[in-house]
Amino acid sequence: MTDAPHSELPKILIVDDEQEILVALEDLLEERYELLSSTSPVDALDLIRANPDVAVIISDQRMPEMPGNVFLSRARPFSDADAILLTGYADLSAVISAVNEGAISGYAAKPWEPEALLAMVAAAAERQRLRAALRFEQSAFAGLMDASSDRISVLDRRHRVIRGNHDADAAPGGARDKDEQALASGSYSEEDLQSGGAEQEERWTRVRRIPFGDSGSERHLLKIESDETERRNAARRLHQAEKLQALGTLAGGIAHDFNNLLAAILGNLELAERSLDKPDRLARFLANARSAAGRGSAITRRLLSFSRQRDLAAETFEPDVAIRELEELIARTMAGRVSLALDLAADGAIHADPGQFELAVVNLCINARDAMANGGEIVVSTARVPAPPELPDAGECIRIAVRDQGAGIAEHLRDRVFEPFFTTKPHGEGTGLGLPMVRAMAEASGGTVTIDSRVGEGTTVALWFPRLDPVDLPDCMAAPGTETPCLRVLAVEDDAEVRAVLVAHLTAAGHQVVEADGAEAALHALDSDAEVDLMVTDYAMPEISGLDLFRLASERRPGLPAILVTGFADVEDGTVPLPVLTKPFTGDQLKGAITRAMAPMA
Repeated sequence: MTDAPHSELPKILIVDDEQEILVALEDLLEERYELLSSTSPVDALDLIRANPDVAVIISDQRMPEMPGNVFLSRARPFSDADAILLTGYADLSAVISAVNEGAISGYAAKPWEPEALLAMVAAAAERQRLRAALRFEQSAFAGLMDASSDRISVLDRRHRVIRGNHDADAAPGGARDKDEQALASGSYSEEDLQSGGAEQEERWTRVRRIPFGDSGSERHLLKIESDETERRNAARRLHQAEKLQALGTLAGGIAHDFNNLLAAILGNLELAERSLDKPDRLARFLANARSAAGRGSAITRRLLSFSRQRDLAAETFEPDVAIRELEELIARTMAGRVSLALDLAADGAIHADPGQFELAVVNLCINARDAMANGGEIVVSTARVPAPPELPDAGECIRIAVRDQGAGIAEHLRDRVFEPFFTTKPHGEGTGLGLPMVRAMAEASGGTVTIDSRVGEGTTVALWFPRLDPVDLPDCMAAPGTETPCLRVLAVEDDAEVRAVLVAHLTAAGHQVVEADGAEAALHALDSDAEVDLMVTDYAMPEISGLDLFRLASERRPGLPAILVTGFADVEDGTVPLPVLTKPFTGDQLKGAITRAMAPMA
């Protein structure tokens, strides 16, 4: 920590009514100190007012205008300099008065012993330096405490707040344990804490613990608690804005592709109607329609998953799996202008926010597409490689690269592409936020980003992450062929056509079905039919949501198994307290959801 500003040499004021004494003291001290002197204590008071940085005052006791002890007592309102009294007489009462009123730290008899006086002055100057440094540190700390919006505390080993800019209160048990761990280890630590949610506003707090001092009772803990809510919300909004811009780019290709899928579905259904008497052709046309519908469903599900707003949180996942799931979505953005190839060989996992990772890959592919006005190929590759020079301590890394055959980036622009709001695209066609977010995501995950580009030859943007071992992802879906016993199922769906499909699937699986077109009808059915084994309910309904219906049904029939059917990406297994079946679904997927819902009852 930097000490308070001070001159190169400590400043000494010498006051003695005899000029010869002043000269002798100046000769003794001039090589080590900056000197001021006066034969008049009255004039010396003016010098003190003009020089508040005087470190030591050396004053004679017996002077005509006023004695030294009086002079020093009058100097105290203007200076806290260390003081030494010189006296040629054994005037004990004057010395006592100088100690009490002039705050002297010592006195020396005339004639003085040079080395002893030098040592006395040096000690006085050092005491004053330490006092000045302490005042500076106290002032700086007080300024920080008063001006900071953070909650700042200094705690002792007994967990008492001895300094703080807030009302002292007891820390929760978990926080107290972590405080004590930091005090015991003497190591810096930080954590992010989440509070609120549900009925209360969600808040985020970053807690930094900084132990200082020697071990044992002398060690203290500086604890800084910062409200990170607005920063996190801003990051979330920026992240979502980038997604929406990427979705805008995706829209054209997806609309074209959906028109093709609808043409295939409608065309095959029409042909199937004409082939009712020809089983082989009928089956073929229906299979084609089902295949096209399945491709459309996969695109929709991926699009909804990509677009949804969710908390930014790091997870361990395999980038090869994530990129394969994005492949069809990315391919829709190419609109036939360029081709997409994958070369995935990461053989490992990374720890990052999956949503930010997906957005980074999509943005890099869109940038690559835009760089190839005359077409070409984009290659997305992953590999297990040694760490780059930018990550000397990372060990082995996974490299995710997006390579294009486009125009390339000029060398003088290469470093600027990571600046916020800087873009090489024409006005109105880029925000300049994509690459800065890519770099921020990589660095937040312990990685980095590199660019290799040559004008006229193309660009490769590479994400580097520390490699982790592959993750084992449990299969939460039941096997399609798993059989469940015959059940009495309450099917709740406000859309008649969808309800008809749901009922047909349930009936084909051997279940008895009770239909309800909404929450009110469903609750009535539960009140009048004690034989219902399972409720399958839509999520979005006009009266109340399927989740609220499940809560009301649980009050009437505690432990009743239920399945939530939804077309929303934000509702999925793990976010609600029951199995989720995503629209559109197949009969086998419905069977798997029933098996999961009934598993606790088995």
